[in-house]
Amino acid sequence: MRHLHTQRLLDHWRNTRGEQLAPRKTSLKPHEIKDHLAFAFLLKREGEDTFTFSLAGTGLCDLFGHELKGQSFVHLWADQSRNAGRTSLIRVCNLSVPTVAVAVGETADLRPMSAEIVLLPYADERNETTWILGHFQPLEPLSRLLGRKLVRLRMTANAILTGDVHGPNEVAFVDDKRKAPQHLKVVASR
Repeated sequence: MRHLHTQRLLDHWRNTRGEQLAPRKTSLKPHEIKDHLAFAFLLKREGEDTFTFSLAGTGLCDLFGHELKGQSFVHLWADQSRNAGRTSLIRVCNLSVPTVAVAVGETADLRPMSAEIVLLPYADERNETTWILGHFQPLEPLSRLLGRKLVRLRMTANAILTGDVHGPNEVAFVDDKRKAPQHLKVVASR
């Protein structure tokens, strides 16, 4: 992952999940993820490969220039990325695994803006993973768009996020100034 904000949301999901494959949707508390709400979204799986926005943050709706609630998440993706987007969503639900995607959002005049999208599985009342909490994290200043709205996304990479709270992606973002600096140790042998 490229952004600390994404890592924090993943850590929150892992803490909420505990020993379950996926936490229950009823465990979602907006005040606990308040720093993420503007660009957060909640998707409902309504068929094998149909994922619809149940909620979308105001920042995300503003980036696309319209309300996203009720629309297909897959249709935000450019044609050549649509299959990868759909496959990521299906994987999140079927395997109950978080996934991160690196994407480039584009305006109608092809002005790019890179972003990171995390997809986190949540279970319904039957304990089936039919909900996905997502977060769209711009990796560049929004001013780069010069007020233009995004019209599509192109996926450049995606990955399943494995490990737990002590996994490698947690270690990559640790910023503890109290730790002793790491030194290289040269060992010579003959």
